[in-house]
Amino acid sequence: MATPSAAFEALMNGVTSWDVPEDAVPCELLLIGEASFPVMVNDMGQVLIAASSYGRGRLVVMSHEDYLVEAQLTPFLLNAVGWLYSSPGAPIGVHPSLAPLAKILEGSGMDAKVEPEVKDSLGVYCIDAYNETMTEKLVKFMKRGGGLLIGGQAWDWANQGDDLSEDREELLHGISELDISNSDCFPSQLLVHGALAFPLGLDSYHGCVIAAARYGRGRVVVTGHKVLFTVGKLGPFLLNAVRWLDGGRRGKIVVQTELRTLSGLLAVGGIDTSIEPNLTSDASVYCFEPVSEVGVKELQEFVAEGGGLFVGAQAWWWAFKNPGVSPLARFPGNLLLNPFGISITSQSLNPGPFRTPKAGIRTYHFRSTLAEFQVIMGRKRGNVEKGWLAKLGPDGAAFLQIPAEEIPAYMSVHRLLRKLLSRYRLPVATRENPVINDCCRGAMLSLATGLAHSGSDLSLLVPEIEDMYSSPYLRPSESPITVEVNCTNPGTRYCWMSTGLYIPGKANYRSLTA
Repeated sequence: MATPSAAFEALMNGVTSWDVPEDAVPCELLLIGEASFPVMVNDMGQVLIAASSYGRGRLVVMSHEDYLVEAQLTPFLLNAVGWLYSSPGAPIGVHPSLAPLAKILEGSGMDAKVEPEVKDSLGVYCIDAYNETMTEKLVKFMKRGGGLLIGGQAWDWANQGDDLSEDREELLHGISELDISNSDCFPSQLLVHGALAFPLGLDSYHGCVIAAARYGRGRVVVTGHKVLFTVGKLGPFLLNAVRWLDGGRRGKIVVQTELRTLSGLLAVGGIDTSIEPNLTSDASVYCFEPVSEVGVKELQEFVAEGGGLFVGAQAWWWAFKNPGVSPLARFPGNLLLNPFGISITSQSLNPGPFRTPKAGIRTYHFRSTLAEFQVIMGRKRGNVEKGWLAKLGPDGAAFLQIPAEEIPAYMSVHRLLRKLLSRYRLPVATRENPVINDCCRGAMLSLATGLAHSGSDLSLLVPEIEDMYSSPYLRPSESPITVEVNCTNPGTRYCWMSTGLYIPGKANYRSLTA
């Protein structure tokens, strides 16, 4: 697929304004995954038209079906169909519910005709979002390279459909805490950053050990160590998780060969499993530890099309064996999980009881806390829950390690942080005016550090020179400074020592003596 930037230019070629029907009340589109990008955004920042790719195909989504038959939007509709084409010359199929669209396309010289069913011979198919009988066919059509133009609003359906807020309750039914104190393992901390991802087990510092997410038509549960699949005290949760992942299908539960102990725990709860070395084509749920990059795309499609994935992995050992390489960017488990909105960090957690979120009580989430932080910075007043800002800084720094180039879902966070930091400037930490972690100034410094490590140029965000040197401890020295550093390493791993000095961005001379 072309880059999102090139795709956006193709979709918007010649479109200078939007004349949407006022009587069509759209819904906001939620962009999930790394391939999706916004095309039309209203003045409130809500996405009303978006595009993405799937398999070898492409899709454009409009937030109301009336947009697809609006003559005033003809320039964009023509661009959309042209961009969706992968087989030049193939006809365009239009579902009977959008018959006026066929006339719009025919009037512009396109080979469009009303087709009640999607066919392999079509290059593009146009349909509203309310047809449930063709879902499987449409997915296969896109995977083979077809283009899908679809529109609909979900605010009416939401009153009748699944309530996503019930997911956490179903997963934690009958469970008051997640106790791994006798597991003899140190799980990795999970970074929960997706809009449809949520934590299930937290320590007193909001460190997450287990999380879940929805992705496409499927579901994912992630634990910070594969050993958690063998902890007897987690038996009730493991049963809940597998049942939730199965989604009521009563399908085949596949357990990776190396995790056969999990099969025994599930059998106690009446869940039969099949022990296999890899994912099988008839699986409903797959429980495994990701150890390589092989099969990542297949597993992501398995979830997107309705499958359930139960993942257990830690990243701190991988990080130890790969110094200087970010696990958020290169760890095999994260190559799979990042698009789901859950990432495994190299930060370990102490084994012990983890509290579970309670109904009606807000729980820390990176994205929502970042949004609250933005509001507080704008209004210069307000508060977030105790400890959340202290967590936001390192979580933001970790999130910024995920490769973001040409991935709008991640690039948008980079832009937001740059905008925040350029508007409010970096605080100056001095002995008289120290910065603590759990405050907006501390979060600003942590987020700025993460941005700098991600490659952003922060030169314009540094405080004015007068502000920086307002403290006598920060004024440049006119004569050489001698610093003695104790380089004794008390441990067996690398040990970093700091002089505590700042060197301005100009010519300087340093000499080191043994």
